[in-house]
Amino acid sequence: MQPRHITYLILAALLPLLTACKGSRSAAGTTDPIMPGRTLSYEDSRRFDAYFLESLRQREKGNYDAQYELLTRALAVNPDAAEALYETALLKLSFGGFDDTTHRAEGEAMLHRAVALAPDNPTYKETLANQMAREGNYAGAINLYKTMVQHHPTTDNITALIALQEESADFAGAIESITRLEEIEGKNERYSLEKFRLYTQLGDNEHAYAAIEDLCAEYPGDLRYRVLMGDLYQQNGYNEMALAIYRDVLAVEPDNAYGQISLLAYYKKIGQDSLYHALVEEVVLNPAATGEAKTEALRGYMADNLQAGADSTAVMRLFSRALAMPQENRSLAELCVYYMMMRGMPEKDIKPVLEKLLETEPDYTPARMSLLNILLKKGDMKAVARLCHDGALYNPAEPVFYYYEAAALMQNEQNAEALERLQRGEEYIGEDTDREFASDYQSMLGDLYHATGDTRQAFSAYEKALGMKSDNIMCLNNYAYFLSLTGERLDDAATMSRRTVEAEPDNATYLDTYAWILHAQRNYREARTYIDRALEKTPEEKGNASIFDHAGDIYYRCGERTQAVRFWVKALSLYETAKERAAVRNKVKRRRL
Repeated sequence: MQPRHITYLILAALLPLLTACKGSRSAAGTTDPIMPGRTLSYEDSRRFDAYFLESLRQREKGNYDAQYELLTRALAVNPDAAEALYETALLKLSFGGFDDTTHRAEGEAMLHRAVALAPDNPTYKETLANQMAREGNYAGAINLYKTMVQHHPTTDNITALIALQEESADFAGAIESITRLEEIEGKNERYSLEKFRLYTQLGDNEHAYAAIEDLCAEYPGDLRYRVLMGDLYQQNGYNEMALAIYRDVLAVEPDNAYGQISLLAYYKKIGQDSLYHALVEEVVLNPAATGEAKTEALRGYMADNLQAGADSTAVMRLFSRALAMPQENRSLAELCVYYMMMRGMPEKDIKPVLEKLLETEPDYTPARMSLLNILLKKGDMKAVARLCHDGALYNPAEPVFYYYEAAALMQNEQNAEALERLQRGEEYIGEDTDREFASDYQSMLGDLYHATGDTRQAFSAYEKALGMKSDNIMCLNNYAYFLSLTGERLDDAATMSRRTVEAEPDNATYLDTYAWILHAQRNYREARTYIDRALEKTPEEKGNASIFDHAGDIYYRCGERTQAVRFWVKALSLYETAKERAAVRNKVKRRRL
């Protein structure tokens, strides 16, 4: 290991692991019994203590390279120091990386040695057991925890042992450990239910029945356990007994979600399709049924329909009737959206379901994002503005809402309001924000600053945008064009504009910008070449008035006044504001710039 080469970024990322380990460790605060074999002189003892204690100080300061060097020196003085071995092992395991098997192996070996040297230190054993489990050595980890439980039968130790036993499918061992836990803490509902589950996993029906019967007797008012008893009967083929229990539960509590869902599964299993479909409808349309029961009933019904590739009419009719009722949560609407997407239904049909979902849970951002996508495709910018404004109220840290609300306001020529929205959301653009989106955000800020007359702020925003994504083509175009209007840094403007033309050689807007910059540089002949290319791609519509206006100016500078006037006349017919029309009308009248 060469810790001096470890980057501080990696060290910082792994600091929580060391801190967590440190929190429960007694290595520095206790004296561990040391295996016989090495006796240090007084001087060596002092040297070791100095190195080791300084290593702990460096660890607290986050100087892990220095800590490692000091631990190496400490172990050179006393290779049998369990506390130094333990600390070094943590460093190797923390900084070795997933693919660094050498450091992981060295770290685990050091932990083994620390445990051997200090067998009474529970922290060393716990750390070693957890490391063995991470490496997939469940048998070793379980054996180590068993020794810990033998000497320290705490709830934490036994719970950790149970988790390892279940992870390794040692269900019988897990049951024994739960029984041990019950001896310490007494029986409770959670432990009994877990034992029932484990007996079921083992296929030990005798003990599973006994466990669930005990739960039924202990908690007679909780009908869940009666339903679980019915489920166990059903799994083992005792269908009549299962049905009797389900009916008994639903007689006592007709809207019991567990009983309803289990009875649905029962009808489905025995092929009683008519009873199954009738019960699905009964549950889904029952105002007293829980949202969970309705969702589970429709989930199974929907899954069967998808698997069979059957007609969607019946499913959608049931969804429609269910969604017309008051909703407890978003689950039904979300399930309906999923089904509609799986069936490839049109977005115009999905849209009202998403709106229903947001009525129920307006703070559910994924649904709002899906609806936003539909509205953007549709071009309904007024609806986009409303949707995003509300989205920012429920989730103010989501910059997407500010961005698209501003875009909608900008399209409606509400530039001051759009700028205010973008400024409000700018603080939520961080290092973890997608760079392309962050660049577009700053680019739009630049556009709005320029539209509201703040050229300096506009250019600053464009610089930020290009710093985030240097090939942001729209930003390059707008920045270059607005620079050309000031007559400043024309060479920089030309360089940026040329990049846009190279990226999209058929884009009329980018060709027009480049032609206009060449015009500003008095390179009129080349400017005409590019404006001609722009004109080839430009339909005669209102949004393109400036391209014809620019063409007139460029042709005039090239000495072709008659054609210049024709372009100005065309621009005059397309411009929408009085100010723009007045400027070009003056050129037409004078037949010159």
